[in-house]
Amino acid sequence: MALLGIGPRVGFGGNSPLGEEQKENFQMYDVAAVFRLPWGWWHRSGDWGLETRLIASAGQLTAAGTTSLMATLVPGLAVTSRNGGVSIDVGVGPGYFSNYKFGVQDFGGPVQIVGTGGIGFNLFTGFHAGYRFQHFSDAGIYGPSSLGVDMHIIEIGYRF
Repeated sequence: MALLGIGPRVGFGGNSPLGEEQKENFQMYDVAAVFRLPWGWWHRSGDWGLETRLIASAGQLTAAGTTSLMATLVPGLAVTSRNGGVSIDVGVGPGYFSNYKFGVQDFGGPVQIVGTGGIGFNLFTGFHAGYRFQHFSDAGIYGPSSLGVDMHIIEIGYRF
């Protein structure tokens, strides 16, 4: 396992959590670390490959005057260029929220499923920038009245 990069992220709630009306306006601020896991595949004659990765993050989620500690651990797959200039990734993993009620919007409980997809660019040596879509949901585990949130996230950071 190797550390690929680390940096801050800022996120804003989307219009609806995958088809349902979002009741509050969310903001997210965190720091994420991206690790390359040991499994992957590279095309012999091409410049593209498939990597396994792990995204670990910690920060805060706020809405309706409520702030929550948020921590996620998301394994995923990334299609990436050999030089690391461009990567596209998807992943699913657990998230923990110290508060899960934000005004009239209730996630249902502290443990959520995190689904994410992103695109990143290493614009020059050591600098990474990207966009990520992230969805927090309990997938109905806490009952039919719980409601997750969609986030649009801007990432910057140092790439090793």
